[in-house]
Amino acid sequence: MNPVGIGPHIADVFFQVPPRKDPNYINAILDICQRENIDVYYALGEEEAIAASTNRTAFDAIGTKVITPGTPEMLIIATNKSLWHDYFDKKNIPHAKYRNVDTIDIIRKAAYEMGYPEYDIFFKPAVSKGGRGATIITAKDISQEYYSTIASEPKMSLESFIEMLSPLTGKTFMPLLAMEYLPGTAYSVDVLSQNGEILYAIPKIRLSGSASNTVNGQVDLNQETIDLAAMACKAFNFSFLQNYEMKINSIGKPMIYDINPRGGASVAFCAEAGANIAYFAVKMAIGEKIPDANIKNKLKMLRFYDEYYE
Repeated sequence: MNPVGIGPHIADVFFQVPPRKDPNYINAILDICQRENIDVYYALGEEEAIAASTNRTAFDAIGTKVITPGTPEMLIIATNKSLWHDYFDKKNIPHAKYRNVDTIDIIRKAAYEMGYPEYDIFFKPAVSKGGRGATIITAKDISQEYYSTIASEPKMSLESFIEMLSPLTGKTFMPLLAMEYLPGTAYSVDVLSQNGEILYAIPKIRLSGSASNTVNGQVDLNQETIDLAAMACKAFNFSFLQNYEMKINSIGKPMIYDINPRGGASVAFCAEAGANIAYFAVKMAIGEKIPDANIKNKLKMLRFYDEYYE
């Protein structure tokens, strides 16, 4: 989309396209795929994944295979935190305590129902990217943390949060998800699957980083995180690549807090750990055999200007 970005310098061939929310975006992609005889189109973002899935027949007609994990209906659910929590509840998949919130007058009720003020609560938009808009609601004194709290986890009191949203009093706003705060270790679990069955699942501990990117990480083949990812994958009947963000709750169980129906930002880490699942997804799309691979458990990654492994 950006002619002065990095894209023109790293791609073999570069085409400027409309924003992916533009109605003409998918038509522009189809035109490029047809003119360039593209074998595989990887629909990376959520909007692209839904549009590509909706237009799969058009891609088939020009001979281009599409890497997108599921049906438009399942993708719409998976990219909306309120919808997939409701879906997990219906499917009896373990999930964090939550409430759906779309008016100010139920914010306080939702918080107290989930244990506030004894326990912290997490509020976040039902549809967002990279942790945008996420806020920890706490009754603890945060005055000493004001200059040190990491930007990806802003904290405030319940009263301050309600006051911030006060201009919306009496109105229905875009849904927020109120969720129990998960205090434990953060995991990013990258998955390659076919028809709801996992072929590879690589959990990585996020030792440091933002809400959506790992700076320091370590492969940790925690079976509980793999089992939970498998349950979610099967419920959505997903194929190809997905990423499940999890944290450990107060009683030591992993809970999914975000679903990315695409490869995660850590697919390079997966390749270094032994399973190049992005490449395997391309092989799957064109009907080739998926290689067997052994995962290097406990492999560590440090990102600086490049990725370094030990």
